[in-house]
Amino acid sequence: MEEKFKQKQLYLDPDQSSGKIKIEKLSALIENHPYKEQIFKVFDVENIKSNFISINHIDLVYKRILNLLDKYKRHKIIAQTKNIDVFEEAVTGSSETNIIFNFEEYFDADEVKENLKAIAIYDSKNTFLDEYVMTKYANNLFKIGQSGLANYNVQYFKQMADSNDNYNKEKSYRLVDFGGETYVRGITSLRYYEYGIDFAFVVGMLSLHKNMQDNSGVEYEIRSAAIGESKLEIIAAEKYAKNADSFGYISSAVRITTNDLGTGSLNFVNIINVLQKDSTGFYLIPKKNSMVENSSLIINHNTKPENVFESIKGIDSILNTTDNFIEELKSVKTINSPDELRVKILSKIQAPRSNFKSIKKLSDIFNRKIDNEVSNFKKLLEMCNKAEELDIEYDLKDKLRYIISDIILYGKSRD
Repeated sequence: MEEKFKQKQLYLDPDQSSGKIKIEKLSALIENHPYKEQIFKVFDVENIKSNFISINHIDLVYKRILNLLDKYKRHKIIAQTKNIDVFEEAVTGSSETNIIFNFEEYFDADEVKENLKAIAIYDSKNTFLDEYVMTKYANNLFKIGQSGLANYNVQYFKQMADSNDNYNKEKSYRLVDFGGETYVRGITSLRYYEYGIDFAFVVGMLSLHKNMQDNSGVEYEIRSAAIGESKLEIIAAEKYAKNADSFGYISSAVRITTNDLGTGSLNFVNIINVLQKDSTGFYLIPKKNSMVENSSLIINHNTKPENVFESIKGIDSILNTTDNFIEELKSVKTINSPDELRVKILSKIQAPRSNFKSIKKLSDIFNRKIDNEVSNFKKLLEMCNKAEELDIEYDLKDKLRYIISDIILYGKSRD
């Protein structure tokens, strides 16, 4: 995937952050959002727009999202299979090629338009080919330089769609304009609700602000942010940590994510921030049957807006859970064997099919042997902290968090 569409970690420089933002300014991100009125109503924005939200680094994340909204213009069209051609095209002045969608006819709002060319990104090409169960076959043809044969197959099904309604699917094509080009981000059903990184950020921050207002003494700071034009992850942790014995100091955190074209339009997940000296620490993600009864709020893309806002009202149940996590961590049995856990983490990283196999600096962190004593469990936590600090691709970092969480908390990883 092209670099400009990758989700990237944002450097949170405290010297560049005021740690606050005016609600009126924050709300400007959703000025043109279709659900702006509902957001304003649920959070009573009109009456609090002059107030400030105080969350460390909130202004840095705001600037990044504002920049993305300015450069990447999202929109959608509706098209039928019989009016779509998909083929490979050479990139001018380069040896690279693009997969092109050519919409011979399509609906833009209520207007019928013709001849729009757009470049496939993310999984849009595979989603299109999946309709004909020919993804692996066609991708191999593209790989070996037989794109003409791949397009021949597309043309065959296109003609079938023109003469047989059973093959003619009407779908929503999610587009983004960037740098003078139009790209196909994804293909969805007509009943798919896309909320966006702007929606997720504004709703997430307003939810945390309300929680702070309702719970005196609770404060948050954003400790991690990874953002792309279609995907966002923010980890906001409680500022004030508590002692958790062998785990040192911890605070509960909420992981706010959205994937415009994936499994969750807006997710709130309760996680543990394990703090190390002079760092933001690392994160443990407990399983759903943990001590926290309501550990997540998952809002899918087929959720109607009115139901989304009703669900958001329940976010308080997954916040402010540090005491519950301390009880869970005290019951963890794996702290008696830190080196065994280190070996298990290293084994997952170095497995033959592991995506981490080529990241030597990650393997180096977990290569050093630890004495199997409870007192040395701290050394394993320090290794996990160093792994969190590595500048690696976001999706890999997320997968690594799950591996470390499962092994440390439960002694084995989820496959």
